[in-house]
Amino acid sequence: MKFAHLADSHLGAFGKNPALRDLNLKAFEKAIKKAIEENVDFILIAGDLFHNPIPDMNIVKNAVEILRMAKNKGIRIYVIYGSHDFSAGTTSLLDVLSSTGLFIKAVNYEFKDGKIFLKGVRDESGATIVGISGLSSSKEVEYFEHISQESLEKISKPRIFAFHTTIYELKPSYISDKNAVPLSLLPKNFDYYAGGHLHQRIEYKFNSSPLIYPGALFGSSYNDLDILKDRGFYIVEDFKPKFIPVKVCEFFKKSIDASGMDAGTLEKEILSLAKNDYEGKVVILKIYGKLKSGKIGDIDFHKIREEFRKTSIDFLLNTYNLTTLEREKISVMGESREDIENKIFGEISVYGFDFTKKLFNIVKEPKPEDMSKGDFEDMLWNSAERVIEGVLKDRNKKKKEKKITIFDFGGEKT
Repeated sequence: MKFAHLADSHLGAFGKNPALRDLNLKAFEKAIKKAIEENVDFILIAGDLFHNPIPDMNIVKNAVEILRMAKNKGIRIYVIYGSHDFSAGTTSLLDVLSSTGLFIKAVNYEFKDGKIFLKGVRDESGATIVGISGLSSSKEVEYFEHISQESLEKISKPRIFAFHTTIYELKPSYISDKNAVPLSLLPKNFDYYAGGHLHQRIEYKFNSSPLIYPGALFGSSYNDLDILKDRGFYIVEDFKPKFIPVKVCEFFKKSIDASGMDAGTLEKEILSLAKNDYEGKVVILKIYGKLKSGKIGDIDFHKIREEFRKTSIDFLLNTYNLTTLEREKISVMGESREDIENKIFGEISVYGFDFTKKLFNIVKEPKPEDMSKGDFEDMLWNSAERVIEGVLKDRNKKKKEKKITIFDFGGEKT
């Protein structure tokens, strides 16, 4: 028996950045083609096939075409929900694609007397796949506490347990305890544990059986692009996993300590770095430290981005830890909180009072109780983008309206 185990492809991520979005899709295509080349019996996708429950239809079209390559070769495909695939009260695209026969949802259980009775999906190779999907806000954690041991004993061997959640003992420090499941709650006596959700590659032995997180194929956030070292998936033959790297581009990463520099010197140093050739690379530049003089706003980051993007696939800039000694104190007085806020916005607004006020009101918006965190964040981003696009259109319009003086050969001014 031979199968491919992959997870966290997040197709559709970087939706506002075509270069990164396409690289992410290319990584998925490369993984599926390698699985076909390896002549696997089936492909198991442990969640987050898509980045959103209702993704862009162009992404869906490309994903279907890629998966159909495997399907046409007689390779079965099994999928479980990831936290990004699932949305409460909304039919996921996975349900739609599953109904077409493109793949099989390896999630089958029922609730009875406060217990969850798991059922397996039997593959032609003889393996039985049992899955628990990931839910938004990690609500699936509660499911593990109620799994019926009786139901597990009825599942035929050999057995694969597919899950999309964090194991407490293996979790990164940035994930809270409440969003993790202890190893003690994992179903026992499975031959392979196919994990998803953690984007780092992790290999572990649980009761002598492999417990594997393949990690992300490319990444779904700028932080992923910065910190991930291994990208790929696993080919598992007779329950012996082998990591298959997936590489679609090079990453050039550099950190600059700006401590003791002035704003002008820092800008020159960065622009000097931009003169290098970054063909085929994504450039990630981190700038940190405290400027001795000048303001961060004095640095022309737009020009810097344009220079790097002349040769690179894309340029990502992180100035989160860059500060300056010259901090301006804003002192205002008002009779109410709103009055004070309005006066502050009047002082700090670069693109006008209305722009800053609108953005502030967006981030103050409370999350509806029936909306997932991911959907709420998307809603905020979409609202903010509309405000920003409005400002950019206004600026471009003003640029076009500037009068241009042209002299013809007769010397007459037009």
